[in-house]
Amino acid sequence: MRPSYPQAMFEDGDRLLDLIGVVLVVAVAAGVGVVALNVGSAEESTRPEADWTVERVNDTHVKVVHAGGDPLPAERLLVTTDGVPRSADWPDPVTEDDAATVRAREGTVVKLFWDGGRTRQTLVDSWTV
Repeated sequence: MRPSYPQAMFEDGDRLLDLIGVVLVVAVAAGVGVVALNVGSAEESTRPEADWTVERVNDTHVKVVHAGGDPLPAERLLVTTDGVPRSADWPDPVTEDDAATVRAREGTVVKLFWDGGRTRQTLVDSWTV
């Protein structure tokens, strides 16, 4: 003899399975969306090929110089000294022999970053002055 269960118990189980299915479909769709966005921005994060040098201007400033290679959009370059972002007045686009002067005393670490978009920054070069 089969036990008799109320019909509502089976309906609740079906509803729970339906809910779990919907949650899984939404999670998979969100994961695919994130991957698609990251693949689309992969090209942005690739930094151009360029050479850079740093030249001392005086006791408190240095010049970061584009020493050859690809022209670069100025808004994609970030200069830091000892981890502090510095305002650099680059011409746009930045081409060979263009330079920006930033504050940097003796012993300061100057870093140049390429902003690849979507908060991706790549270290281009680093110097201790």
